[in-house]
This record gives sequence, structure tokens and C-alpha cells, in this order.
Amino acid sequence: MKLVDDFIIFDMPNDNEIDMDQINAIVGHTHNTWQANRGVAETKANTIQGKKAEYVIENYLKNNGVTRYLSYDAIRQDNYSKHAPFDGLIFKASINKSTLQENIALINNDVMEGAGDIGLISVGTRQLLERAGIYTVEIKSSLLQESRDYRTMEHKYLADRTEFDYKRLCSYIKGFYDYFVYPHYCRTSSEITDFYSYSKYVIEQNQERYPQRLSECLNALMVSEFSNACDIYTRVFIDILSNEIILPGYVVKTRFYEEPRIQKMRSEKSQYALYYMYHMVNGKSFASIDNDAELWNWNEQIEKNKLFDVSDTECPYCGNKLRLVDVRRNHKYLYVCDNCPNKWQELETIHTTNLK
Repeated sequence: MKLVDDFIIFDMPNDNEIDMDQINAIVGHTHNTWQANRGVAETKANTIQGKKAEYVIENYLKNNGVTRYLSYDAIRQDNYSKHAPFDGLIFKASINKSTLQENIALINNDVMEGAGDIGLISVGTRQLLERAGIYTVEIKSSLLQESRDYRTMEHKYLADRTEFDYKRLCSYIKGFYDYFVYPHYCRTSSEITDFYSYSKYVIEQNQERYPQRLSECLNALMVSEFSNACDIYTRVFIDILSNEIILPGYVVKTRFYEEPRIQKMRSEKSQYALYYMYHMVNGKSFASIDNDAELWNWNEQIEKNKLFDVSDTECPYCGNKLRLVDVRRNHKYLYVCDNCPNKWQELETIHTTNLK
């Protein structure tokens, strides 16, 4: 293991360090969602990649602090018949064992009682888990692309790499990539391309559930997305030229819904898949997770108050309260200041952390 700035890099685990019987069971019940036409071999390779990512996270936390990771596959009771609702749980090593088991029972009860073959847990169960200091985790893994991702390095291959090369690679990953999560109401679409078109689609499909005022309507959508999301999102990268796994860090779910940005991946295979994106450069390192006050002192109401347009947004020129308006002819939301010559404001001029 090596630490490069705030990235953690691990040697690739061997196949004998992961449970291949478990992987075969998962592959036998895997659903092809946005990745259409995956064969068994590709699905198995993707599953092994994901399990190795879990392995390094679990062992890093166990050996470097008081935070622990427990895979969903280690607690599930559905005989792999349903798609997993999350990848794992994160909690403090000091947690009361009966508290942990009671909450695991809630998870399995939700999954087993749910209809269909998609494992789901309720908003109420998510809230109970959070109050107990148990957080659901989603892990995404990606292969680095040789023609693109290594281009800032002087030496790509492991035998020649220097610390400077690793720093170049990590800096590139941090600046180029995002953390991401599927939207709750629609995962794939050829028509939806951004947050504007997604929110319009959801609201039009569920008009009776949303208020009339635009900002209240969008905030209600953000609360719903937030309430149904996992608590922690992370992403690992498979470095094929060094046979290593790179762990940049993580974000809590709030980040995706403060300045909502929906995009599609730069990939032909997932060209219709939708994701909320959050710039990786603004994430947190796993090296500091033990001291993450926002996570371990989680307060649902405080987090909800951070969501998009829940509080008054001020004009950067005069300080007046801005109004959010739907400019349908331009297919976008804009802010309007009723007390300023600079009347129209783009969202990205106000929200600069994730929209730029």
C-alpha cells in the first residue's frame, strides 16, 4: 500500500483472496441494466473487479483505524436471488453488536418482503440505520484507459514509475473524474440529458406529488432523491499497467443534491445511463474517515437544509433574494434578481462548486 497525496493505492489482490463461489452465485443472478448484452465472462470479470475493490477497502479500514466495512453479500439472506440494494455498511468498530444485528435484520426483512427481483430498503430503514451510526455504501469501480488516463505520466509502466508519475496520475484522476449515483426515478433515457430535463420528466410524471412553486417543487425532488440514496459513495480505479487499485476517496450523499448535475458517461456501452455527478476533486480521503464529523455526527435535518434551493439564494451583485424560474424556450433554469440591473443569473454563476 502507498499513499500519494490523499489517494491510497493497493496491490491488486490475488483471486484466492476473494470468494469465487460467492462470485459465481452473484454472476448467476446479475441483471444487465444499462450494460446491455454482457456475456457471462464479462459479467464475471466485472464482479471480480468489484469484489477486489471491496476487499481492499475492508482491509484498509480494519488495519488503519476504528471504521469498519461489512459487505452486503456477507449479511444477505436471499440466496442471491435479488439485486443488492447497496454494496456494504460502514460503522465504528465500537458499535454494540446487538444494535448491528438488529439493523441487519431490518435490511434483510425489507429485501425479502419487497416485490420483484430488485432488493430495496425503505426510507424508514435508511433513517434508522443512520441514527444507529450505520451507513450504506455504494462502490463503483472503473478501468483506467491507457490511451487517455496515463498521458500526463512520463513513465506508464510499473517498473519505471517514479513518485512523480504517481502524483501526475492521481492529479489527473482527481481533475477528470467524478463520483456518481443513479437518479432515483429514471436510470436510462435517450431524451433526458441533464438535470433540467430529468426534473421536468419526474415532475410531469408525478404532478400530484409536487407543489406549484418551482423552487419548492425542485427541493421536494431533492429531498426524495436524498432520502432514497445510500449514505456514502466511493469509486476505485483499476490500474491495469501496474496491477494496482487506486482509491481516491468518498463523498456523503448530500453532495449530489446541493448543486445537482446530471450527465451521461463518455462510453458507448452506457450512453443512455443517467448519473448525478460530483467533482472528485472535492471528495474526502479514506485516510481521514475516522474524523469525518459530518458523517459520524450525521443529522438528517441539517443535511436536508443543504439541498438545492432549500434556503434563500442571494444575488452576488446586490444581495437581493433571487427567484428561480423555468425558461422553457432555452430548456434551463435561471435565477432572476428583481432589484438589480444584472437581472438574469445562470445557475453555474451562483453555484460554483459542482456546476462549473
